[in-house]
Amino acid sequence: MNNVIFRPASPDDALEVAKLSILAAGGIFEFLLEDFVKDISLENLVALEVKKETGNLSYIQTEVAELNGKIIGSIKSSDAKKHGAVQEMRDFLSPEKLDWLGNLFASRITEGWYVNSLAVKDDYRNQGIGKKIFSRVKNKAKKNNCSLLNLTVWADNVTAIKFYENQGFKILKQINIDFHYLMPHHGGMKLMQCMLTE
Repeated sequence: MNNVIFRPASPDDALEVAKLSILAAGGIFEFLLEDFVKDISLENLVALEVKKETGNLSYIQTEVAELNGKIIGSIKSSDAKKHGAVQEMRDFLSPEKLDWLGNLFASRITEGWYVNSLAVKDDYRNQGIGKKIFSRVKNKAKKNNCSLLNLTVWADNVTAIKFYENQGFKILKQINIDFHYLMPHHGGMKLMQCMLTE
């Protein structure tokens, strides 16, 4: 994997970044946006948000891994203060959907740097790409004077939890989320945190 390029995302990467973000979210996009995907695909709907310069999904907050001109991985991160159920979401999404995920939004930490999503395409996993792209986020957080990294992960995603623990994360809290067929996970989510050292 010596030919993999790690770089900031651009608007041209929006569709591939959207696909990876949807993969990383494990059903959250399908759940929140099911009423909006009648005339547009979920990937294209999310890509419209990725193309924007602001918002939780913006390409500005995204790093990508590229191999031979194709995006094979991405990670989104931002100042933790900017993450959560912002007013824009409340105006756009149904209150019932937001209430279903209320424990997730209530559990957010506003200190440090928040890792919103990390995904590597199946064929490229277990080759060090996730670790390398994650190191870019650690450096980004340090440049922004943040000594804490926070993230949430589905409790039944044992592989991801182990990966994050290997990156120095510890589980802080269990987040209860009721099962929904569009979010096919059991056990809710885990809030994890990592202290960044020099």
